[in-house]
Amino acid sequence: MKKTIIATILMSAWAVAGCNKWLDVKPETQTTKDELFETQKGFRDALTGAYIHMKSSSTYGDALMWGNIEYMARNWDVVSPSNTALTNLAAANYTDATVRDWLDATYAGQYKVIADVNSILERIDIKKAVFSEDNYALIKGEALALRAFAHFDVLRMFGPMPDNPGSAAVLPYVTAVSKEIVTPIAFQSFAQAVLADLTEAEALLKDTDPLTLYSLNELNPLPNTIDPPAVNDNYYMYRQLRMNYYAVLALKARVYMWLSPSGDANRANAAKYAQMVIDAKDRNGVATFRLGRESDRVSGDYTMSPEHIAALSVYNLEQTANSRFGESGSLARSDFNIQDGYYYLNNLFPIAERTADVRWTGLWGYKTTPGSTGFVMYRKFFQKANQPILQVPLLRLSEMYLVLTECAASQAAAEAFYGAYCAQKGIPFTTGFSASDWQTDRRNKLIREYVREFYAEGQTFFTYKRFNVTTLPSSWTYAYYTGSPARYIVPVPDREINYHNK
Repeated sequence: MKKTIIATILMSAWAVAGCNKWLDVKPETQTTKDELFETQKGFRDALTGAYIHMKSSSTYGDALMWGNIEYMARNWDVVSPSNTALTNLAAANYTDATVRDWLDATYAGQYKVIADVNSILERIDIKKAVFSEDNYALIKGEALALRAFAHFDVLRMFGPMPDNPGSAAVLPYVTAVSKEIVTPIAFQSFAQAVLADLTEAEALLKDTDPLTLYSLNELNPLPNTIDPPAVNDNYYMYRQLRMNYYAVLALKARVYMWLSPSGDANRANAAKYAQMVIDAKDRNGVATFRLGRESDRVSGDYTMSPEHIAALSVYNLEQTANSRFGESGSLARSDFNIQDGYYYLNNLFPIAERTADVRWTGLWGYKTTPGSTGFVMYRKFFQKANQPILQVPLLRLSEMYLVLTECAASQAAAEAFYGAYCAQKGIPFTTGFSASDWQTDRRNKLIREYVREFYAEGQTFFTYKRFNVTTLPSSWTYAYYTGSPARYIVPVPDREINYHNK
């Protein structure tokens, strides 16, 4: 069997503050996979490698977070008129050569993460004896969850419209490390494979994940704290930065919402898992997660980390935010002053509704650099000086409230969930949904909330695709937005990729 050379990783450097700085250090040793998976530490290191690959610029380190996917939703305008590739991307011209390279890199990057975890999963059962305590269940559960997470975003981006998926084979669900081409399967079979991985991960993590017992404060100690750690192994800490038990439940809610056009049972399951996340409590009976609120914004926690169910640790987030979103950055919206400083943003965040909105106050402002006049910066990922929060969210509690709002069968129930969400976010919602057509009003408000709440988090494009949005409300964006299957179904690469993680 051909031996594949991979680098071993110092896990302890990942599990504490500043945990990703080891990326800048050349590995001290190299070993074959067979040798790596002889120890528990080797499995831990391999799993860390998968998380590292998720932070690639072609995936959640840029393109699937605040980069390309946000241009595809028209959340950004192209600052430089000479950048024809970005202009083509925003216009859904997926045949442009540079755009094609970007999208192919995202597709390959997702399957790279999948190959990483498949290397773990193909060996972990036969090596079960090398694990101590709950490590076997934790590592296998996380690996399965990561495989499901990466596959599901491939489906959301490159798969068919969820309200008309058809029966043709669409994408490969890869469960083994192989040099062979994997045969694509149909939408429903692919979705069921995602759910099967998540169900197995749920069973493994339910009674073993430290996050089901300890609070976030206990598992995320502040730097230089003098309190003894709640757990005796650093690997059990910072569970928000992993695919933990509640992340599995939240992802199940997201998957079932994607499948909701296929039947009411999917909608019921989405509500079930969203409610389980909201109801989560630590050993003291305190809610594990809470919605972000004004006090978080005032403290500089613009991504609302108390509601992060799963996130990626990004040690250089401050520099990245400054370069991508700052004065010299390319991520910006075009606007002009009609009233209260803006026009297009006034339609996304109406003046009368945004006075106390935590997603508005202090987060938007015009660039002042010569040549950038008329472009608005977004400060969500800017960091506070003394205690930066160097993580980007993958799953947040806000989404669970929006899921429950959408799944509610009655107007009263929908208003209860949405009202609880609005109260924390500073959104006026005193009169409820429109009495004349509350379901249409709910739909319109939900689409707008997915945009406003998850701006620059890669969710707007998928929201538009799931709701099959054809046009946006008047003047949300500078460039006119037209949604269609041609925009929403991103073509897969012309050539098959190799699923072997060499």
